[in-house]
Amino acid sequence: MRRFRAVPLEDLVLTQLVPGLLLAMAWTVMYEIYHEDGSYYTTLMQEILGTEGLFPYFLVTALLMAFPIGMIVDSLRHVVGEVWLGLPRLRRGWRAPASPLQWMEQIPNLPEDFERRYALYRHAWATLFVPAKAAGNLAVVLVLLGIWFVVKMVRMGSFRAFSAAFVIGTPLVGLGIIIVLLVRYKTGIAEFQRRTHESIFPFQPAPPTGAATESQSSP
Repeated sequence: MRRFRAVPLEDLVLTQLVPGLLLAMAWTVMYEIYHEDGSYYTTLMQEILGTEGLFPYFLVTALLMAFPIGMIVDSLRHVVGEVWLGLPRLRRGWRAPASPLQWMEQIPNLPEDFERRYALYRHAWATLFVPAKAAGNLAVVLVLLGIWFVVKMVRMGSFRAFSAAFVIGTPLVGLGIIIVLLVRYKTGIAEFQRRTHESIFPFQPAPPTGAATESQSSP
């Protein structure tokens, strides 16, 4: 049987490295530093760029922090989206398994072509599930940055310093991107679960005990 990596590289890069790095970089750009009793302020990124030889160390630190931050974002997305909200719901009132491996645990007897089905399952994981998780994680990052943007604008009183197009347009554009990512997340995971359930590892529930007893007692 073909050996698969326990954690595919594309899963780590798309679902953890990219969202974690984006959040770390955006936090550095938006974090403000006040000087001389608040007479003026700069961002942390401006301080890094203004200090000679500090930017390479910042890039190394951001890359090292990307995976831990990405793991936190991925866990937050999983708990809120798939555990609390129960996404996706393939049928009304029926939740998908918390873990995709539960599809295989529900099969009483493994099929003869299990190797081929498992390879197809991992292909569906890489092409459907991983991009959907990445979209969900990016949506979580943008939600956090959007909340921070509003709080920062209110705290700094920057409504007069910036144009109305920037103050109103930035949250609206961010909200539109978040909605698109959430739709991609929901539909991608639903498609992965549907194909796994219907095509790769179809689950046929066992007949009720009463029906089995009745069939055995009948002549």
